[in-house]
Amino acid sequence: MELSRRTFHALAGTAALGFALTGSGSPTSANPARTAPTGPPPPVPSADGRPHEIGFDHYSLLVDGHRLVLWSGEMHPFRLPSPSLWRDMLEKMRAHGYNAVSVCVAWNYHSSAPGRYDFTGVRDLDLFLRTAAETGMYVILRPGPYINAEIDAGGFPGWLTATEGRARTSDPTYLRYVDEWLTAVNAIVAKRLFTRGTGTVLLYQIENEYDAHVDEPSGRAYMSYLYEKVRADGIDVPLFHNDKGRNGYWTPGSFGTGGEGLRQPAGDGGGRADGHAGAADRGVGSELA
Repeated sequence: MELSRRTFHALAGTAALGFALTGSGSPTSANPARTAPTGPPPPVPSADGRPHEIGFDHYSLLVDGHRLVLWSGEMHPFRLPSPSLWRDMLEKMRAHGYNAVSVCVAWNYHSSAPGRYDFTGVRDLDLFLRTAAETGMYVILRPGPYINAEIDAGGFPGWLTATEGRARTSDPTYLRYVDEWLTAVNAIVAKRLFTRGTGTVLLYQIENEYDAHVDEPSGRAYMSYLYEKVRADGIDVPLFHNDKGRNGYWTPGSFGTGGEGLRQPAGDGGGRADGHAGAADRGVGSELA
């Protein structure tokens, strides 16, 4: 089978979440220290009403002590604004062997004006997450606020470009609007977390390919804000960032995490349930502190 460069990168990048997790020592605090044997993977995920543990070691993700290799494909609801077709697409992904769907959530698709957010009809994110759980698919959620995804302004709403402030920094004006966006998204996502047994959201990405202001206070403060905001909103699954290349940006200790301490050293790529997140894209990644 011939794969285009774009298709190959999509497959390699998402698969890397499962294949390229690295670290040392035992699984993370949410997954108590123990040796995870090689054996059958976890059951097909669902909203089963039971709490689940998500961790990792230097071999793979660990779900309830079972090794999980993610095989994920991208599906963005804003690119298929037809809820009646979402189940069909997810079932086809599952039938082709995928066990996870990676979902970009576009700010500009849900917000026509400051303070106005629409998650109804073709924009019903909760419906999509419920459908993913019903079809046995883990969800990798990617709400930005900047998602890139080859769409205008990387998903920023048009009205944001007319506001004062500098995007993707710790500028107070920008962060005020980011806070609105994440509050709206996270209120939905928090109800569909796999850790709580109310959905299958397994991983959550902060920002995307953020290589600006890496060595500047405004960049570090920005990433710290996003991290702490997501945690404050009740998102307790592993957080990760998608490195733009083999840069190793946003490694442990490079920015603040609101006192959430590092319990286990780790290398490139990896999600962790104690709040220390990894990244993967085109087979490479770096871990958040």
